[in-house]
Amino acid sequence: MQELDRVRYLIETRDRLIGLFGMVVEEVAPGSSRVSMSVHEGLLNTAALCHGGAIFSLADVAFALACNSHGTKALALESSINFIRPVSAGETITAAASEISCGKTTGLYTVLVTNNDGRPVAYMKATAYRFPERLPD
Repeated sequence: MQELDRVRYLIETRDRLIGLFGMVVEEVAPGSSRVSMSVHEGLLNTAALCHGGAIFSLADVAFALACNSHGTKALALESSINFIRPVSAGETITAAASEISCGKTTGLYTVLVTNNDGRPVAYMKATAYRFPERLPD
């Protein structure tokens, strides 16, 4: 199994939020990823809009795939998100993560979340700590 396929398999099968929220991993490449999610009733907040925590979780999964795509174990040190526009039930949102910098011990990533029309929903910046060991099998 190639390294990218192994990383994708590990995260898709071990990250419980992917299945719980109905996320779909669309693409994983070195330093990048794309993950989508249809917004259903279970993801709505009191205002009947997609919960910010659900949007953040989608962006976080895309970040996790991108920063672990090299096969080295990596976890978030810091992340911040700006919410740009609301999302309603029935919409599909997509998070695209991009690697800005990948050093020996840290990496910097951005994640843009867009809606069905390709309009920005949220923007995340995240820093990963890169452990010296490989991801487990």
